[in-house]
Amino acid sequence: MLRRAGYIQGCRCAAVGEDGRPCRIVEVRLDGRRFGVRVDELRLTLAGRYPARVRLLGQDWGQALGAVVGRAERSRTGAALIITLGTGERYTVPAAALRAVLARVSAFAPISAVLPGSRQQVLVTG
Repeated sequence: MLRRAGYIQGCRCAAVGEDGRPCRIVEVRLDGRRFGVRVDELRLTLAGRYPARVRLLGQDWGQALGAVVGRAERSRTGAALIITLGTGERYTVPAAALRAVLARVSAFAPISAVLPGSRQQVLVTG
């Protein structure tokens, strides 16, 4: 089962990365918490190459990326992006909506929480 948990939006200003350089990010809002993901990593993830790092997003004379708290991966079918936090929480966002945000066609993309009991378990008796 899915439950609406937040949204992804493009940031109007650059954030400072771990190396002190400005970088373009998207802001991820999940249950009232703010996270950031670099746009270049997200594009590689949507292409199916590497998982993107989800980082804390802080405010220090502007937006600043903090520690890595999770990762974002493309689903097996490529129709969605799965965000997994270090605490075990899982979220999903449609890939088409995310691509629209990255292309600046849409302002935001909705994120849904994947509830823990949503996987169906198949019992095999033998």
